[in-house]
Amino acid sequence: MSDTERSEKRLVPAVERAVAIMDLLADTPRPMGVSDIARDLGLPKSSVYGICETLTDLGLLRPGPSGYGPGPRPLRWSSAYLSRTSLVQEFRILVAQDAVLSGYTVTLSALDGANVVYLACQNADKPLGFTFQAGQHLPAVFTATGKAMLAALPEEDRRARLAGPWHPPFTRNSVADAAAFEAQLPRWRALGYAIDNGEIREGMICLGAAVLNAAQKPLAGIAISLTSAEARPEVQETLGQLIANIAGRLGRAAPEA
Repeated sequence: MSDTERSEKRLVPAVERAVAIMDLLADTPRPMGVSDIARDLGLPKSSVYGICETLTDLGLLRPGPSGYGPGPRPLRWSSAYLSRTSLVQEFRILVAQDAVLSGYTVTLSALDGANVVYLACQNADKPLGFTFQAGQHLPAVFTATGKAMLAALPEEDRRARLAGPWHPPFTRNSVADAAAFEAQLPRWRALGYAIDNGEIREGMICLGAAVLNAAQKPLAGIAISLTSAEARPEVQETLGQLIANIAGRLGRAAPEA
């Protein structure tokens, strides 16, 4: 955004800084101190301290011995957002209607820059060694829904989202770099769904499809997760086609989400 556009919109720098701090802490698995936050965001320590103390007083951050972490208040906002989102409601209806999905973990997510953010989750009783939660962020390039949604984007948009440093791998299976990721895309487009083969957690396989609007742009992604022991080739094919079909129905049911 240009300086002129920013001036016309009357943006408040302090609010932008507060959101940047909250985004950083949401993406960091451990608390961060003022010095680390200031260094990562290129902000003055005094400003960071004042903002963090204000956000703490409002319940948006939680202080601890080793620094600040996310507080509980944003959960109220996310709950209000999700309760009003037709895409989430349609997801829950479609998942509840399909008996095949009842025994699996099924998730709905959306792109958020280079990440996916989870909007709704049905976690199965079967142990996956990983639990998905609404509001959780993961690198899009390692997730099945992220791969599927990125594959559906125009090349310029996709490359812009992935222009930053490559995320450190979660497992030895995590896709290594942008070139390796681009090489996967023709396969996901041909299948109609993408596969996370133990890239988030070893032993967990996820099959994800993009939910497309009428203009064929990704609104969201839906995925099913299972253990590698369950994921025989014929099972993957059946469930992959099922999840692609549900993604298509979800896109038609909520085109404006």
